[in-house]
Amino acid sequence: MAHYSMRPKNGELVETGRIQLLLQTLYARYEPLILRVLDATLRFFLKVKGRFILIVLARLLNRFLPTGEVVTLQRATDFIDAISGLEKTQIAVGPCRCQESLGKRKGTYIKDMVILYGAEAYKRASDEYRDLSPEEAKKLLQELHQEGLIPTFYACMGSGGWTFAICSCESEICFPFRAHQAAGGVLHPGPDIVALDSESCTGCGKCVERCHFGANRLVNQTAEVDLTKCYGCGLCVSTCSGEARRMVKREDYHNRYYPIDLVSKASAH
Repeated sequence: MAHYSMRPKNGELVETGRIQLLLQTLYARYEPLILRVLDATLRFFLKVKGRFILIVLARLLNRFLPTGEVVTLQRATDFIDAISGLEKTQIAVGPCRCQESLGKRKGTYIKDMVILYGAEAYKRASDEYRDLSPEEAKKLLQELHQEGLIPTFYACMGSGGWTFAICSCESEICFPFRAHQAAGGVLHPGPDIVALDSESCTGCGKCVERCHFGANRLVNQTAEVDLTKCYGCGLCVSTCSGEARRMVKREDYHNRYYPIDLVSKASAH
């Protein structure tokens, strides 16, 4: 049986080679151990104030380990709709690898969504993964958004940007997020950025609570946004009591893993 990947630049489906599938399966099998080692390394260098060493390590390891691109809930569900019409699509879900690896629990546990050849790799590596229908996948993404989690498209293993997972990240347990906060280079802004109408702001502060990236703050009971910190997840928009926020296209956006052309074409039809 053939298994497929997707080129992010044009959304083209390409058959995954046996070696690539094998590498992804091996990574999936040993990911819990890898995450424990990396988490211990991160905590050690943060303790000894070795941030420069972390930055160097991050740049080296990012050639092989997962890095992600943040998107909105709408972008993620549009992607599911786009691939649901493809003959060779696969979606599966299993336990959050960070929670499983680090022995911590917060919120939904079964949320690690793997797609295309990633679904096959993780099902081969672990019997805890099960198939999801497109409707089940979209429902899960909606629930995770309400929980305050960030949809993030991930690729790794020198794949050339082939997405294998849609993780729902947060700032307390998620290792990639914490590594990014410490050393940068792990997460990348997505195709959207927030636009704020300050006059409509009610000063409720929900945007501050929901933003994992620290992009929002209240000044004299009115929200302000640091756009350099906005990664485009849209969590602040869906809970803005004054409807003072909306997502707009990021002007300098160049897609890394999100196949924006494929999704745009599918939406047009």
